[in-house]
Amino acid sequence: MSDIIPIRVKKECCRMKREGHSLRDIYDNYYREQVDEPCVFNSFRRMILNWERRTFPDDTTLECGTYEGFVAHNATVQVSSSGEIVQAWIKQKAENFDVEDLVAILRENVEHYQYVPHHDKTADRMLEIPLFDMHWGVSFLDDYKPILDDILDRINSHYWDRIIIPFGQDFFHNDSVVNNMTTKGTVVDKVDMIRAVKEGRQFITAIIDNALLNANSVRVVYSPGNHDRSVTWMFMQVLLERYGPDVVDDSIEYRKVFTYGKNSIMVTHGDSKQATAKNLAHIFAVSYPEEFAQAKTREVHAGHLHHEKEGDIYGVMIRRLSTGVSVDDWSNRQDYIGTHRRFMIFEWNLNNLCSVHYVE
Repeated sequence: MSDIIPIRVKKECCRMKREGHSLRDIYDNYYREQVDEPCVFNSFRRMILNWERRTFPDDTTLECGTYEGFVAHNATVQVSSSGEIVQAWIKQKAENFDVEDLVAILRENVEHYQYVPHHDKTADRMLEIPLFDMHWGVSFLDDYKPILDDILDRINSHYWDRIIIPFGQDFFHNDSVVNNMTTKGTVVDKVDMIRAVKEGRQFITAIIDNALLNANSVRVVYSPGNHDRSVTWMFMQVLLERYGPDVVDDSIEYRKVFTYGKNSIMVTHGDSKQATAKNLAHIFAVSYPEEFAQAKTREVHAGHLHHEKEGDIYGVMIRRLSTGVSVDDWSNRQDYIGTHRRFMIFEWNLNNLCSVHYVE
């Protein structure tokens, strides 16, 4: 304990000085006996002047605020206008701590932890695969094949209780096979929409087919974007015909929610002017009050911005999801070229989010 001076020693030195003891007497007959490696006398003189200007906790506060086996060596004290101690923060260190004891403990043989994989068919895990802002036509299957392989590897790594695929959100770049326009009529780059539809179908059906083989239930949930609402909703009808209403939700609500255990996962494209992080938390609380109130973990997953961003708004995690789409001419002209090109996959248990996987 040579590197610290206990508060009790500081207080006693100050008390002795007030009672008329000389500094030399205090130093020789008390201080040096209490400290393992005492400083020289001149240093002691400076220290005691500093101690006298300090307010130390009373003995009762020190006793109550010091852990067993520790020594209180400093304190920050809050004093009221009347001079009474209101609060005290006591700094303390372990007494008689021996580094060699710690080294001996670390060298002891310990029983190794036996990990048992939990890849069984009863595992309560959900995989969420939000395919936001793919903009087929800007990117094609040659660009997305590594991403598709990563997604299929994740699906086949486990037998899932449920797989949710929020789908849409600018799946296609244009809202017309003929004209290069978005849903609102904004002119964008002209792309090969015939190829985009064919390869986009190949991509999504591979994911759904594998999901159906590796999960108790699969749900493909349509979430409208701002580029392609008409074309993607019609594309959903192809999926609905192939997989049926138990798998495909083609309803056109702008905001949707799905629950898993104590989790509430809310999705929207987030392109409206009101779709700020703070507003999204409030909007979903109003839109889905029951699902919002009963959840322990609440997350909003939105796209549109093409880069990852997150914020915790009073316990609601607002996530803007990144995308793996290539940079189109418009984005290049606007200097939107610096974001990570990747998608995000979420793994949930019945209580909370377990992990986020990036595929790129």
